[in-house]
Amino acid sequence: MIPKSKAWRSERYLAWVRSLPCCMTGEEGCEAHHVIGLGWGLSGWGLKAPDSFVMPLTPWAHRMVHQRAEWQPWQVEWLQQTIRAGLTEFANDPDIREQLTHALAFIAAREGATA
Repeated sequence: MIPKSKAWRSERYLAWVRSLPCCMTGEEGCEAHHVIGLGWGLSGWGLKAPDSFVMPLTPWAHRMVHQRAEWQPWQVEWLQQTIRAGLTEFANDPDIREQLTHALAFIAAREGATA
């Protein structure tokens, strides 16, 4: 679990994520959705995942992920897709690249542990 006070925040990265098409629908006009409900210890009451754990979702898709637990596992693929694109987009930004690299490693470790 990543303590809330240590969670990485980047408005620059969030703005870029919001500019992407929705992971679920492919539509534009997205929000940066922070991952929820995967049992990774990144979300819960009063806890928001670091900004490296966001994906672009339309407002409708964002609501559906919050309302339908069976849709939450899709976040793994969407996160990986978003993070990989971010690694390319921010190739010359060592801070963002470091955070995204750590996020991918975290996801791989968690998914490997549950596979």
